[in-house]
Amino acid sequence: MAEVLNSQTNEQHEKIRDQAAKILASGALGRSRSYARLLEFLVECTLEGRTPKEHEIATTVFNRGPDFDPGQDSMVRVYAHHLRQKLDNYYATGGRGEAVRIVVPKGEYRVALAPIESEEASEESPAIAPAARRSVPWAAAAIAAAAAALGTALGWWLAQDRSPPRPVEAVAASEIWSPILDDDTPTLIVVGDYYIFGELDEIGNVDRLIRNFSINSSKDLDEYLMFDPNPGRYIDLDLTYLPRSTAFALRDLLRVLYTSDKPVGIASMSDLVAADLRENHIIYVGYISALDKLYDFMFDGSGLRVGETFDELIERDSGKLYVSGGGMPSASRNYRDYGLFATFPGPGGNQLMVVAGTRDAGLMQTAYALGSLRHVRALEEVAPETPPGTPASFEVLYEVSGLDRTNLDAVIVYSAAR
Repeated sequence: MAEVLNSQTNEQHEKIRDQAAKILASGALGRSRSYARLLEFLVECTLEGRTPKEHEIATTVFNRGPDFDPGQDSMVRVYAHHLRQKLDNYYATGGRGEAVRIVVPKGEYRVALAPIESEEASEESPAIAPAARRSVPWAAAAIAAAAAALGTALGWWLAQDRSPPRPVEAVAASEIWSPILDDDTPTLIVVGDYYIFGELDEIGNVDRLIRNFSINSSKDLDEYLMFDPNPGRYIDLDLTYLPRSTAFALRDLLRVLYTSDKPVGIASMSDLVAADLRENHIIYVGYISALDKLYDFMFDGSGLRVGETFDELIERDSGKLYVSGGGMPSASRNYRDYGLFATFPGPGGNQLMVVAGTRDAGLMQTAYALGSLRHVRALEEVAPETPPGTPASFEVLYEVSGLDRTNLDAVIVYSAAR
């Protein structure tokens, strides 16, 4: 009996090792090694027959100090929760053909095997033969043991969190978002703001505010005033403004970003410094015309270029022209706007993501698409293939139907690797 049990245990252990190896090789855990280290550690502990505590996981897997307090820091629980989501996503996609799956039981820090039953298997379950109902002592003992095992298994099965991941969690686990969410690098949202300055009246009061696309800072204004015949009529007010569509775009993007426990900062383009570009994942949100310091990052490696105005984009190879009609929208007419999405490696091994529009409708629809599982799946289909764990580098242009500054729908009209 002991030999049989040892054989069964060894077989279970081999299946766990096999499943873990497949998951790690698939890239389903993302570019970060954090989730891979956590899975490997839980597998190792399970094969040793022990269940580690949160403190041990924090110090061993995540290199936290001995003063780590699980009561004050939920990091381990958050990582375990996200690992369960990634396992669900793996077995719903690349691992859907497996006969068994690895699970991390809810509220526990170990791994276990669970069957993936097919409909045919459940329909072909054999009935109990009449002869099996004889009252034989060894049979009764076997039935009692089987009932106890079944009760244990049923209790474990009912304790599992088998509910499918929420759509926003599936979005966060996608190839589009995982390069940003699956590591320890902080995320910085950069919103495209516009510098504005004041014009003075005859008695020195601010008469109106001015936005000039060639003047984007106090320094630009000073240089402009050097050649102005009446330099005293303008004044630096240290003011910038954001398009109202930025707020709606942030709403959709933050829903995805807040599925992670990572810190998220927000800065205006006018406050962005070089160190920010090296130390954070950068997500730009705003008009194409406000890319400013990120303009060269975006278009130096792009198959698109900006036309005579920022309402025009042109394919470099074909010369195809995309012109936004959102500059002067009317409540009584539909118009076309354009949204630009791009994701590519940054200068410090980080990831840059551009969520932009020629006008409001394009920006809002692009941000909405980044939070929609249907649109994210469409982005994954057009993304170029990369080795597992390597983030994609590509760009997409959406043509957006707009009405009175409202985005209605969008279709991808251009996509290319960067």
